[in-house]
Amino acid sequence: MSGAGAVTGASDHYGRAELVTLAVNDGTAVFLDRRRVALIDEGLPIAPYHHEAPALDIGPATALVNQVRRSVAKHARSAILTVLKTYRAGVLILPASPYQGLPDSLEEVLNSRPLTLAADGMLYRESLADTAAQLGLEVRRYSRKIDQAALAAKAMGVESDQVTALLDQFGRVAGPPWRKDHKMAAAAALSVLGPQIRFLTPLPRDGVPV
Repeated sequence: MSGAGAVTGASDHYGRAELVTLAVNDGTAVFLDRRRVALIDEGLPIAPYHHEAPALDIGPATALVNQVRRSVAKHARSAILTVLKTYRAGVLILPASPYQGLPDSLEEVLNSRPLTLAADGMLYRESLADTAAQLGLEVRRYSRKIDQAALAAKAMGVESDQVTALLDQFGRVAGPPWRKDHKMAAAAALSVLGPQIRFLTPLPRDGVPV
């Protein structure tokens, strides 16, 4: 089942991301897909800003970081294209970053401990966001510090425990694993789809009620 106007929620990590795609069919939430996507080639360091770059001269450090960035951009594009083509996703919602962007100068990043600590996470997250925007998706953000179930509940006009139960039902549709990251990504997607949802029994891909 393809979802017109589908929304993909993302929870990113070093080197990978968990993507959960939902849609709404006749007022009912539809679970479309849950997948883990690799965001870097095997053999490359997953946290070059924090681990490898500080130990290198600036020339080799810059070359390494640029190599990693190219690899991440390639994988991010592949991941977003798959979701876009398979489910006609219109929105990607993913965590907010602590900074609007990173300086172009690697030296400037490495001279700031807060920037260095944030840079590797932002490398993956912002590559996903930039790629999604370039491919025509609307990009939205959520804060990991805020209860996503509460935000989804507000968007849907229901109580938080009803969203929690809905997320648990999605987990039964998706099958294991269904962890905190998946629930967070799904809740973020629900916060976007909320105004369209009128019924709380989710539909899986084949349209048969859970």
